[in-house]
This record gives sequence, C-alpha cells and structure tokens, in this order.
Amino acid sequence: MCLVAFSWSPGSQWPLMLVANRDEFRDRPTEPMHWWGDLENPILAGRDLQAGGTWFAINEQGRFALVTNIRPGYIGKSGLRSRGELPVSYLNSQKSISDFHADILPSIHEYSGFNLLLGDVSQAMNGGIEQLFWFSSDQPAGQRITPGIHVLSNDALNTPWPKVELARKQMVNALPMLARGEISPQVLTSIERSSRESLPQTGVPFEWESLLSAQTIQGVDYGTRSRCWLRVNSQKAIYLSEYQLGEDAKVVDVRNFNWKS
Repeated sequence: MCLVAFSWSPGSQWPLMLVANRDEFRDRPTEPMHWWGDLENPILAGRDLQAGGTWFAINEQGRFALVTNIRPGYIGKSGLRSRGELPVSYLNSQKSISDFHADILPSIHEYSGFNLLLGDVSQAMNGGIEQLFWFSSDQPAGQRITPGIHVLSNDALNTPWPKVELARKQMVNALPMLARGEISPQVLTSIERSSRESLPQTGVPFEWESLLSAQTIQGVDYGTRSRCWLRVNSQKAIYLSEYQLGEDAKVVDVRNFNWKS
C-alpha cells in the first residue's frame, strides 16, 4: 500500500475502520484479492506475481498486515528480500505481534525501506482489537497505536505530507459514517496534486514527486491500482472490500468478503 488512513477506536461499535490505496506500476503482474489455499494458514490477499508477496493480507482469525515502502533515504536502493514477504510471514507464522516484531529486527536491514502495520482481532478485548502496532526500517522499535485517526504513506506514521493531512481531514469529516460502519467515498479518492511549494522532497525528480502527491494517482505507467476498505465491529465481524481501479481512477471491479472471526 502507499496511502493508508484508519480510525482506531477500541471499545466502540466499530473499533477499526481502515482504507488503503495500493500504488504500483501498471505492468507489474498482480492477482486481485483472493484466498490463498497454498499456505499452511490460508490468507486473503492480492498477490504480486513478480516477487510472490503481497501488500495487504488478513486471515480468518482477523490477524492482518499491510506494508508500504519508504522513499526518503531509500531511492535507488534495493533490498535482498522483498517487502511483500512480511505480511505473508506474519500471518503464516501464527506468532504474536510482539514475537514477530522481535524476530524481524535482526534481519530488518535485508529489506528496502518499509512501514509495517500489524493487527490482531483474535485477541479481542472489550469488543475491540487488542493490538495494533507499527514499525519501520527507520523506527524499528515501533509503537503501539493509540486511539484516534492515523495516516501512513511513504514515510513515518503520521508524517504530515499534504495528501496525508488531507486524508486526516477526510477521515474526521467521515466519522459519523464510520461510526455506523459505512464506507466513505470521499476518503483517499482525491486526484488533485499538491502545489510545487508544498511537495515533500523524497529524492525523486519533480515530475514524479508531483505525480505521487495525489491520493489517487492517475498515471499511464504508474498509478493507484486498487483500494481496500477493512471494517471490524465489536462482535468481531469483518468486512473487507477491494476496488480495482482503472487508469482514470474509476472502479472497474469490486470484491467483497465478509465473515466473523
């Protein structure tokens, strides 16, 4: 994923409402979200057919993981291992978040810059989610997520890039809908680019920085290819929708998956 916004409200009727955009080269071979039956512990995820991993995955018990890359300081650098391994490894391991985090730290340098968000609904407390945790290549110690609205893009959690701050405002405006468990069509859907003066400096040329500044990227060769909404309620019911997007940012396919963990 390249832009993720979520409302984390333990103890509420809808403790987690999360939306995520996946930006990628359009010619990179990909399978849409589906249940992977070739693992010891099946997961629901899209599949990157080039490296074999995924950007967002969840299992029947409600354990989930999503990964974004980090641009500042990592442009032009490649890792020995694919970041897409991380969500699959977490879900296939059945380890707790803290144990998985500890196991990754010795080899964290083998991956290109990444953010990893880990969640676990299986240890539900007070009708919410017990654990929601973020760590990254730059902040390997990570942090337990506090209640509120958080946004993650291609730098540290809540780094105030223009599209991140816009996402935060969109989530705040959508809170009445989110409290009812409804999806908001306004969140992460803006195609507007940031002004030159407000662009972050991440190490890519201006043309790319401008292209990437939109929440939903419209590019011929690179763009926002899918959007996912994850909703979890206090009865541990899970609702997941994946929207495949075309070059014009319009929805071309929808897949819905609902179950109780």
